[in-house]
Amino acid sequence: MRDVIDRLQEGAFKVSEQAQRLVRAEIALAQAEIKFKMQQAAPGVGLLVLAGALAFLSLFAVMIAIIWGISTLVPLWLAALITAIGFLVLAGLCGVAGKAILAKVGPPVPETAIGIAKATPAEFGRGSNGKDELR
Repeated sequence: MRDVIDRLQEGAFKVSEQAQRLVRAEIALAQAEIKFKMQQAAPGVGLLVLAGALAFLSLFAVMIAIIWGISTLVPLWLAALITAIGFLVLAGLCGVAGKAILAKVGPPVPETAIGIAKATPAEFGRGSNGKDELR
């Protein structure tokens, strides 16, 4: 009887160790997935930041020079309007491109790790032959 108890304790200890390793591995997988998705999202975020910076800086520095150049051909007010519309179109294009990249990447959710974690409890009840043994 003592031998059976010792084997049960040893088995419980092994299951506990394996469960801990499994949880650590799933956490590491989730971290790796999130890091990978964030790296994929970085260009989209960068383009959105660039769109904002272009829209802001263009209103002050470059716009004045362009207005001055265009005003030699058309009245000053029309030169200012043409310049403003051009920069708004450029900012809009950068914004659309950045949004498209972020939509393609999707939210930073560790989908593979979640799928494995959902499947894990079912596997604890299966024996080596694939049949339910504990239920």
